[in-house]
Amino acid sequence: MQNVHFTIDDLAKLKIVPTVGPVAEAVFAVDLLRRGAGGAPFAKWREAVGLRMRRARSSADALTGPGGLRPRPAPESGELQQRARGSWLFDLVSSEGAADDVECLDPVMERVHDLGVAPYWAQARTHLQLDRDRRCRLLVGGGIEHLLSTLHAWIDWSPPVLTVASGRKQEIELRGNGLVIVPSLFLAQPMVFADPAGTDRAPVLVYPAPLDLDTADSLWSAARAGDRALAALVGRTRAKVLQALTETCSTSELGRRLGISPAAASQHATVLREAGLVTSRRRSNTMLHSLTALGSALAMVGGPALDSGTAEPARTTCGPARTTCGPRPGARA
Repeated sequence: MQNVHFTIDDLAKLKIVPTVGPVAEAVFAVDLLRRGAGGAPFAKWREAVGLRMRRARSSADALTGPGGLRPRPAPESGELQQRARGSWLFDLVSSEGAADDVECLDPVMERVHDLGVAPYWAQARTHLQLDRDRRCRLLVGGGIEHLLSTLHAWIDWSPPVLTVASGRKQEIELRGNGLVIVPSLFLAQPMVFADPAGTDRAPVLVYPAPLDLDTADSLWSAARAGDRALAALVGRTRAKVLQALTETCSTSELGRRLGISPAAASQHATVLREAGLVTSRRRSNTMLHSLTALGSALAMVGGPALDSGTAEPARTTCGPARTTCGPRPGARA
């Protein structure tokens, strides 16, 4: 049990934010896959991630085998609990500002981010925002006690102590720093992340956002709808070009990734460049192609599922975007 001890000042500084961001969600998703957690709402997600892993010929052996994803028991002390003791994960979930330069630190997490989080992130962020908005309404309508007592079945509020059944034994004194509360899509059980360095940064309580079967079905189906929409917009081959260019490459490398000739790759890149989706620059005798901001946004609509199986998913730099409880800011999709 994690026991979080509040003072009056801590209650006044309590904040609710919508998301820990896609990188932290990828950490939670790795744990979810390895432990076989999540139940029926995540069945279609597991199937889709397994298919993408096989298509990408993933080298993430810790997650996959000859038959695809193979959930394995968590380590005795709990791998996520071990990670939670490190400062980097606290830094990740507690980042208040724009943290777009935060990179996935582990290749397995990067692969799970690319194949299991990114394709659904737009819809997931909306789902989490809606849950956060509902909690804000509970706070306004019923007060802090109503909010804290209804967060999750494994969270108990007995003033002035909030008890979280996270699998960790820890006493957390807030000491006037307050508490940040944030929903998660892929976290299997609620957990409090506190700074191991003992600074005055507020601990973060992350709880699983409720996910029923109907909502889950809509969420996991959204990525395939995005695939079809992107292919219908620019054509299937050029949709693959956009996704292949999430990492800058030459014309020859682009052709190899897609299994087409360099001449065909150059032609597709030219069309996309004229549409403002790709930028090209010459380096010696090599032409390098990259996505523009608009091209990156379109590539994320389809996600990795359009890949035919030849291209490795690109490394992604990503990070959480956070807001405090109150009127919804103009968020970017």
